[in-house]
Amino acid sequence: MRPEPPRHAPPAATTGDGRGGRPARGDLPGPGEAAVWVVPLDFVPDALLERVLDRRERARAAAFRDAPARRRYVASHLALRTVLGGCLGIGPREVRLARDPCGLPHCAEPHGRPRIAGDGPAVEFSLSRAGDLAVVALAAVTVGADVESRAFRHPASPLEGMIRRLHPAERAALAELPPERREEGFLSCWVRKEAYLKAIGTGLPGGLAGPCVGLAADAAADGKGPEPTTRGWAFADLDLPPGHRAALAIAAPDEPPRTPVVTVRTLRLPAQEY
Repeated sequence: MRPEPPRHAPPAATTGDGRGGRPARGDLPGPGEAAVWVVPLDFVPDALLERVLDRRERARAAAFRDAPARRRYVASHLALRTVLGGCLGIGPREVRLARDPCGLPHCAEPHGRPRIAGDGPAVEFSLSRAGDLAVVALAAVTVGADVESRAFRHPASPLEGMIRRLHPAERAALAELPPERREEGFLSCWVRKEAYLKAIGTGLPGGLAGPCVGLAADAAADGKGPEPTTRGWAFADLDLPPGHRAALAIAAPDEPPRTPVVTVRTLRLPAQEY
């Protein structure tokens, strides 16, 4: 029988203001800030697909063979458009999205970070989803976000095999943890790694063994973990509903990099207001 996961103190890099509802223009984060919306992916009517998503998003949604996965994809993109539209003062369907070139040196395709098309307010964003939960992060500088369920690993990927793919300093930090805390430590590192790789525009093909991103403080044996080697980036470990881990990677040119104040809010998508 698998042991009950240990209880951990929530990550301390975030604040919550308890607000829900649609974002508004004044919610655009300023310098030294980031804003995160946690969105439960409830049922979304198919009619919203044609009314809100653009051609590229509709094509991607149509490629899903699994109906629940397709609905989660649609709901997460509705969440992204709702947040961006609210903060920009426009409707969700008016948000025009594009992609930067891939961050990998051998790929010039538009597989990189998503962005708002055209000239507009300087706002960067990142979207991540895990099961029935999505996270939308906004900042004035480049940001990457990742959220994972604590049950996210596939049974065919043993924990030790996943750990071996990480940076040596991360592997050493995880080796210091007692066995019952190792999975939690790994997950705190994994979401940081994915957030960073999304922020630089490569995604997972950029390599898990690359720069060290460290562990969340509450998951590390010494209360801080190894020092990240990602010069120019700061990490924030998010306080989310039980059963999930999440992190932001945020461009931070100061040395040492300063982690911005991160505000976490909850957004529930209305079913028929688009």
